[in-house]
Amino acid sequence: MANRIMHFIHPEHHLVLTYKPESFCCDLCKTSGTGICLRCDTCNFDLHESCVSYPKTLSFFFAHPWHTLVLEDHSASTIGPTVCCDLCCEPLKGFYYKCIPCGFNLHPSCSLAPKIVRTRFHPDHFLTLVPTTGSCSACNKNLTVWTYRCGICSVSLHYKCLFTSTGKEDADDGAEESKKTQKPAKK
Repeated sequence: MANRIMHFIHPEHHLVLTYKPESFCCDLCKTSGTGICLRCDTCNFDLHESCVSYPKTLSFFFAHPWHTLVLEDHSASTIGPTVCCDLCCEPLKGFYYKCIPCGFNLHPSCSLAPKIVRTRFHPDHFLTLVPTTGSCSACNKNLTVWTYRCGICSVSLHYKCLFTSTGKEDADDGAEESKKTQKPAKK
């Protein structure tokens, strides 16, 4: 990464790669951080290094493949404080992806959710992120629309419970294992 960049959410000035040992609030995701960030001292504007890579639009997201999702600023919109991400059901704050025709909303970090995972909570099979109803196998509360589910055992976990009940490092993207089980294409 370059030491100075221009970024579309702060086009007024360059952002400079900076080390901040004290806590800062990222102006994209509105969560705190310490360490390396991109900063505009003139505007007191900070971005997590990881937040810099979110694109302006997502032309395909598996949980909403019908329309392009556009990155919008929650503070500049007319949505109320109770509008939540359609994947994790947590309130939106800062920038978020929105489907204009459908009203589908998504945290930028949720756009990175793996479709298939493996976890110690249910080590025998992969869990796939699907729309479903019922109750969560970890917390027994009603499920939201998007849930990690084992199609074989009917084990279901909230998006958040997958990470909080097992530890984030425990959730393993199942992409490599799933590639091994796919049949090669016919020539």
